[in-house]
Amino acid sequence: MQKTFIALCILNLVLFSCKEEVTSAESAENTEEITFNLPEGFVLEDLYQPSANEQGSWVAMAQGPKDIIYACDQYGKIYYFKAPAIDQTLQPEDVMPLDLEIGEAHGLHWSHNSLYVAVNKRWNDDVPDDQEVGSGIYRVTDNNHDGMLDKVEMLLKLDGAGEHGPHSFVTAPDGKEIYFIAGNHTLVPDKVKENSRLPTNWGEDNLFEPYLDARGHANDIKAPGGWVCKFNPEGTEWELISAGYRNPFDIAFNEDGELFTYDADMEWDIGMPWYRPTRICHVTSGSEYGWRTGSGKWPAYYPDALPAVHNLEQGSPTAVLSGAELDFPGSYKNGIFVMDWSFGTLYFADLKPQGSSYTAERKEFLSGTPLPLTDMIAGADGHLYFASGGRRIDSHLFRLRYTGSDSKERPAVSNQEAEQLRALRQRLEAFHTTQSPEAIALSWENLDHPDRFVRYAARIALEHQPVAQWFPKFLAEKESKKIIEASIALARQGDNTMQSKILQKLRPITLETQLEEQQLNMLRSYELLFIRMGAPSPNDKIATAKKLNAYFPHMRDEMNRELGQLLLYLEADGVTEKLVALLERHTQEGTARKSEFLSEEITERSEQYGPLIREILDKMPPTEAIYYGVLLSHADTGWTTDAREKYFAWFYDVLNSKGGLSFKPGMENIRLAAMKNVPDTEKEYFQELSGVYSPETAIADLPQPIGPGNEYGGREIGQLVWGDELADYQVDYDKGKRAFQAGMCILCHRIKGEGAGVGPDLTQAHTKFNNYEMLFATYSPNDEISDQYANTLFHLKDGKKISGRIKSETEETVTLMPNPFNESYIVDVVKTEVSKRELSPLSPMPSGLLNRLNPKEIKDLFAFLQAGGDAGHEVYSQGK
Repeated sequence: MQKTFIALCILNLVLFSCKEEVTSAESAENTEEITFNLPEGFVLEDLYQPSANEQGSWVAMAQGPKDIIYACDQYGKIYYFKAPAIDQTLQPEDVMPLDLEIGEAHGLHWSHNSLYVAVNKRWNDDVPDDQEVGSGIYRVTDNNHDGMLDKVEMLLKLDGAGEHGPHSFVTAPDGKEIYFIAGNHTLVPDKVKENSRLPTNWGEDNLFEPYLDARGHANDIKAPGGWVCKFNPEGTEWELISAGYRNPFDIAFNEDGELFTYDADMEWDIGMPWYRPTRICHVTSGSEYGWRTGSGKWPAYYPDALPAVHNLEQGSPTAVLSGAELDFPGSYKNGIFVMDWSFGTLYFADLKPQGSSYTAERKEFLSGTPLPLTDMIAGADGHLYFASGGRRIDSHLFRLRYTGSDSKERPAVSNQEAEQLRALRQRLEAFHTTQSPEAIALSWENLDHPDRFVRYAARIALEHQPVAQWFPKFLAEKESKKIIEASIALARQGDNTMQSKILQKLRPITLETQLEEQQLNMLRSYELLFIRMGAPSPNDKIATAKKLNAYFPHMRDEMNRELGQLLLYLEADGVTEKLVALLERHTQEGTARKSEFLSEEITERSEQYGPLIREILDKMPPTEAIYYGVLLSHADTGWTTDAREKYFAWFYDVLNSKGGLSFKPGMENIRLAAMKNVPDTEKEYFQELSGVYSPETAIADLPQPIGPGNEYGGREIGQLVWGDELADYQVDYDKGKRAFQAGMCILCHRIKGEGAGVGPDLTQAHTKFNNYEMLFATYSPNDEISDQYANTLFHLKDGKKISGRIKSETEETVTLMPNPFNESYIVDVVKTEVSKRELSPLSPMPSGLLNRLNPKEIKDLFAFLQAGGDAGHEVYSQGK
């Protein structure tokens, strides 16, 4: 790799900002040199800096007619300019804004003598649609043929905006249609759903209710998630192609005419068993990629979804581009380039045929620090043009040219088997839009095909056919693989009158006679039958539980996950204790997936995200054990006292780890849910066992909440404090002081001299922390615990744990105060019985204290904290 230095202006980002916005002028204050790592034989040119010329931060680009290039500011105008000659740069007067009321686009694309624009802007409900340009797909044309774009036509209105909103386009290889991709905060319009290649009766399809993100992200976003559609140039015909993504930003066809995207991760979930890294996906007809909100994401082995072509690591995917469009060496022709915004890296994924799909060999092509990559295009000259910026930060336009001597011809590689399998898959995909007897025959023939993408295409084709026409074939079928695959199709498209017959067909199929993939497929078919058709009859329930319990626990982790949740759902004998045993084993072994993480070298490119990843790798959570910790929170039967003690003491072990931002509040939500299954007479004991003590003994003299309260999440609290619901509510000092007492804050904290000293004094907290930090310190106290106020955790030699504030210590014993609300309650710990002591990962402050307050009390409380308990603070004069 070559190294080159370019001076860039950067903005120190914060991960969260509540209402403050940064202007482009502010973003140009700090300058530092950046080192680019370039591939050999390439020359990089810094062509222009839009942010330095009050033209915003560019996030979308398109190659127009001849040598015209279009670019759009994320929050502003669309600009156009001619690509400069080699070794020349652009001047401000060369870059012109379109004289049209359209902008704020995440996607630009030139096709059919038109500029297609994906506007990403919330609609104003108080303004008629024909008087504003909100989120949607637009076609911009030269109506009077004078060479200037002058007409804006909305082709499709979209409900969704923000960084998970409407995104990008690409023209089909035959040039007849245009493909479009959107993130998971963009609803699929009815016009698009009416013609869908994947069945539209999608659902979350989780056997147990998933846990939503503890910080409120995407909690109200349900299936199908991010999606891909295609449309004709006039925008009169629409067809849904694929769904189940989180937030893919762009799409591209490889030289074989196959479509690919680069999907985002949810970095807040790092450490949780449902976390998955960024991934390159093959966008085939009718494909589903299994994104679901919170803990509901499907594992890659679920047969009702498809696996990624290639998993990357952490990042923020932006642009995708086919190497075939560039005047680069031939070795790049059948691969795709993908951009990561967070770590400033451009990767090349060399696509290799694998059955009817692909795998990829990935390498780092170009990188820089800091280099927030936003979009890239192949210029009319064959060079790579790319932009950096986004979120109003410093923005640049670059050009990368190949000047080496390698051949630009694609190496001649023939793979007839792969071509034949792709042709078979495409034959099946043709029946994703039509019904015919031929579709049933061809689909049935390929339900047991060894190629997963072919088998998937066959099942989707079958699901598009009337069930009554192929249910008799299922009842007569003898081949176990076809029975399993057809069972999945019936679970999704049949009705509950078929359930018992389907279970009878599955019952004779033993797991040990199936290949590993089919074993998991059969377990998933059981899950879908119960999810979609309801609980089985008592006889079917007993028979199924008996069959599956014989294999549990299994030697494979994936099998244990699916067997475990099925057996818990079926209330099989002994399953709770078996799950606790797996929890203990994987905690002791520290079973985790470290292969999904970036190298330390790459994490150094981001001051914002890199340190967190390095810290997680140093204190990696036992991911596999957490799966069983989550599952056991749903168990309301089968508990022994010993099993419960092991389970609730386990929360200390897992919270000593480090995960993403939602990790600790998420684990606390799981603990709280598990506590609901504990008998009332035992709740206090198990609360204390897991390090949480009741304040009931200390609240007699406090005012009681006005209520009624609720089970608030972080997002709900944020909405109450800053959202529209109480925007007109005038906060009151006296009510805030009362809420500080009724919410039991005063039992541990002082403010303006009133209160206890167990926790930090909050009088000046508002000068040290922003609103967001104060909110989550209240909602999720385990996130960050000051050493000054942390409890000490003692591991005893008999396996038990106890934590508290140390009151005194002698050579023989340590006297602890476990309950922060009752200092008279003490426990003596004999030092010879201690195997280890450390700071407790659990805060002395219980979570959920705000649940006793009503919305207005919460708003008054936060105003009181923001004012530092000062009645004369400006927070109480605003709005008067």
